[in-house]
Amino acid sequence: MNNLVAIILCGGKGVRLRPLTNDTPKPLIHIDNKPILSHVIKHLRSHGIKKFVIATGYQSNKIKEFMEETYVDLDYKLVDSGDTGILARVKDCIKGINSDFLLCYGDTISDINLTDLVKFHRKNSESVTISSFPIMIPFGVMEVDENNNVKSFNEKPILQNVMNIGYYYFNKEDYGMIDRNNGVIELLNLLIKSQSLKCYKHNGIHITINTLAELEIANENIKKIFK
Repeated sequence: MNNLVAIILCGGKGVRLRPLTNDTPKPLIHIDNKPILSHVIKHLRSHGIKKFVIATGYQSNKIKEFMEETYVDLDYKLVDSGDTGILARVKDCIKGINSDFLLCYGDTISDINLTDLVKFHRKNSESVTISSFPIMIPFGVMEVDENNNVKSFNEKPILQNVMNIGYYYFNKEDYGMIDRNNGVIELLNLLIKSQSLKCYKHNGIHITINTLAELEIANENIKKIFK
């Protein structure tokens, strides 16, 4: 972990969290009286990650001020790419590093075991690792035939498919591939086509803050992660 760099994506506008994000970048919105970004950094540090790149854009000056005031002893740097896509931010960030990196979102808090994720990756070291979380449909789901007969009913089923929660592990050798692609979806599809994308499955707690309702849920559940 000593040489692994964490790139934290903090550049989005957080449109669905307005009006809270009119004057505050989403990673600085508070959960349990602390900015989301503080929770993310705390989790990463708890697994021995010591080097950080904060990928900013929207209201980057406020994230800069926060980092300077809060993390005087942290090995980090900020990379402001302006208003652009995720992969463009990653390309700017890797110009200043020369090691494997863990890419994660600045609006996602989880108790994912990053130590185990790294071990998983090293057993599949020729691939890129992405992490997932189960999808539960919060409704009763019915199967209906062509005659409108209900064939089955499942209350809040968990799907076989899973959702992406970030925490991508890229090797240093992947830099060229990142530079050659224009977007994250294009890159992931390329990896899938070449059978070079492995999934680390997380089944613990996962909190993404995109809306005011999710922010309320986050406040209710954050202490389950940081006891």
